[in-house]
Amino acid sequence: MKVALTTLGCDKNTCDSETLAGALKTQGHTFVADDADADIIIVNTCAFIKPARDEALRVIKSKLKYKNKARIVVTGCITVKHKNLIPDGVEVWEIGKYHGQKLLSTLQSYAYIKIADGCNNHCSYCTIPSIRGPYKVRTESEILAEVTHFAKLGVPEYILVAQDLTKYPNLVGLIKKISKIKGVQRIRLHYVYPNGITQELLDEIARNPKICKYLDIPFQHVSPRILKLMNRKGGAQEYLALISNIRKTIPTVSIRSTFMIGFPTETDEDFEILYKFLKTAKLDYVGFFKYSREQGTPAYSMPQVAPKIKIARLETIQAIQSEILKEIQVGIIGQTIKVVCDFYDAVLGCSITRCEFLSPDVDPVIIVRGRLGVGEFAEIKITGTQEENLLGELV
Repeated sequence: MKVALTTLGCDKNTCDSETLAGALKTQGHTFVADDADADIIIVNTCAFIKPARDEALRVIKSKLKYKNKARIVVTGCITVKHKNLIPDGVEVWEIGKYHGQKLLSTLQSYAYIKIADGCNNHCSYCTIPSIRGPYKVRTESEILAEVTHFAKLGVPEYILVAQDLTKYPNLVGLIKKISKIKGVQRIRLHYVYPNGITQELLDEIARNPKICKYLDIPFQHVSPRILKLMNRKGGAQEYLALISNIRKTIPTVSIRSTFMIGFPTETDEDFEILYKFLKTAKLDYVGFFKYSREQGTPAYSMPQVAPKIKIARLETIQAIQSEILKEIQVGIIGQTIKVVCDFYDAVLGCSITRCEFLSPDVDPVIIVRGRLGVGEFAEIKITGTQEENLLGELV
C-alpha cells in the first residue's frame, strides 16, 4: 500500500515515526508525500500540552476528507491518555509495537538517535511520565547498530535524544563508542539536565573532537522557589556556577536552554530573578514558552498566573534574549568556521548550513552563497546577519 505519514511534536516522535516507517517498508509498503495519493494516512501525534493536542486534532480532522479512499490512522501520545478526543472513523495504532531498522525522514546531513524513552523526574507540570511511562533505556548494542547503519549511508551527524540523556547508564562510554564508528563526524547531545551534568561528561566533550561543543540544558526556571514547586533542583546561583564551569572546561561551548513563563504562583520577583539571570548568563540560544495547565499534574491545582501577565512577561523576556543573541552574532562576524550543508535552496542560490554550535530545527542557520552537497562540510567566513540567521561565504 501507499502510505502518507505526518509527524507532530518532538524529535523523539520523529524517531518513532522513522521506526514505524522502517517496519512498514519491510512489509512492502511505499511512501508518498501527498495524502491524496495514499491508501493509508498516518498521523503520529503529540499530546504534551493542550496546544499540541489541539494541533493534533486539527491535523487528524483535515485527513478525514480522504476516509472514503484511505485508512486514517492515529498513533503517538494522544492515543495513550486522550483516546476520547480522537474523531470517529480512524484507526488507533500503538507506536511501541513496531520495531526494526529506521527509515530516515530528516535531511541526510543528520539523524536523531533516541537512546531512552519515558521519564522518572516527575516535574510537577509535566504529563510525560504518565504518557511515556518510566525511564527505559535502549541497549548499547542496538544504538550502535543504528548509528553504524546510517553512517554507512553517509549521514555525518548524530543527535542523541531522550527526556534526560544524563540518566543513561555510562553515557560517556556510549559516546566514546559512537565516536569510533567509521563515518560518524559529529555527535550532538539533546537534553542534559543541569543536576545530571558530570565533570566526566564535560571533559569528554572538551577532548573528543567529534562531540559538538554544544549543550541543550532545559533549566526551565531559575527562581529557587519556583524550581522547588516544579519538583526540580537548583537556582540561579547554582546554574551560574554550572555555566561557568562548563565554559571553563569547554571554552568554545554554545549553550541552549528553555524556560517556562508564568508557572503557578510566579511573582514579579521570581520573574526578575530569571530576567537578571539571562542578562548575566548570556546563553547562546533560548526557547521560551508559557506554562500550560495540565490536568493530572500537581501544578494544575496551584494558584494560576493570569494569561495577560504570562503574555507580557513572555514578550519582555524574549526581547532581552533577542538583544543578547544579536550581541553574540555580531561578535562572530569575520570568523572562519566549519559548516555542514543541510540543503541547497535553488531559489536563493544559497546553501543552508549549520556549524557545530547550531542544532537543526531549533536554532538559526548559516546561509552560504554557493552550492554545497547535502552532508558536505566546508570552511566558511561569517559575513553578517539576516534576522536571527547568519550569512557566510566559502573560503
